Amino acid sequence: MGKIERAFFILLLLPVLGFGQQLPPSGLDKVHVSADSLNIQAEILPVSDAPELFNDRFYFWYSANMIHTTQGGFSGRLLNGWYKAYYPNKNLKEEGVFKEGLKDGIWKAWNESGNLIQQYTWKKGQRSGKYFLCDENGYIRESGTYRNNVLKLKDTTSFWRKLEFYRKKKMDTIHVAH
Repeated sequence: MGKIERAFFILLLLPVLGFGQQLPPSGLDKVHVSADSLNIQAEILPVSDAPELFNDRFYFWYSANMIHTTQGGFSGRLLNGWYKAYYPNKNLKEEGVFKEGLKDGIWKAWNESGNLIQQYTWKKGQRSGKYFLCDENGYIRESGTYRNNVLKLKDTTSFWRKLEFYRKKKMDTIHVAH
């Protein structure tokens, strides 16, 4: 093969080799924030040019290595994607998803022992859907439904436990006369 043919072949091969290469993610879409009692991992994926702002909702945003919360606005990069907060013992404290700075979907919170203490469903920064609260051992003590941040239906589990206990006790004391 001549020098010209070899040079031509190399020139044809270079663009093909370049398409096969992919740069590793830069990590600019994830942040890690550490405080005395909390470690946070959050995504700040790009959002639309001008997200719609609601004055009655709290926006979560990142600036100066801190996560901030502001009602009705923001001044940094909006959290957009997964959010996880950890206790110093590495147990999860809180987990959920942000969409354009607002809580969205299912959000869970745990105590330091790792027991689930609450779960809320959010839609565009408002509680909307089922929720439940648990005692320190992770047993559901209250549940209900929110719509547009207004509680629509509430069920206190302890009330039903007492009612069931009362029924059992009353049934045990019923005597049938012969």
